[in-house]
Amino acid sequence: MSATVILDTEVVSFLFKGDTRAEAYRPHLRHKTLALSFMTVAELYQWVLVRNWGDDRITRLEQQLATYVIVLYDRELC
Repeated sequence: MSATVILDTEVVSFLFKGDTRAEAYRPHLRHKTLALSFMTVAELYQWVLVRNWGDDRITRLEQQLATYVIVLYDRELC
């Protein structure tokens, strides 16, 4: 079983956009289970609304989100 890494919203954004800043993080992500907080997912969908994304870009985001484990709220997490 691989270690799990919870990604910050900014890192997910770099990866999604293909930003060169993502390269600094890639070595730390290899062979890991990648996870996102439910709040990161909410922030990403906020960008969709605020920046008025089109259907193709939303579909691409949702495809990428499907590759992550989403950490949901529970009492233990809090």
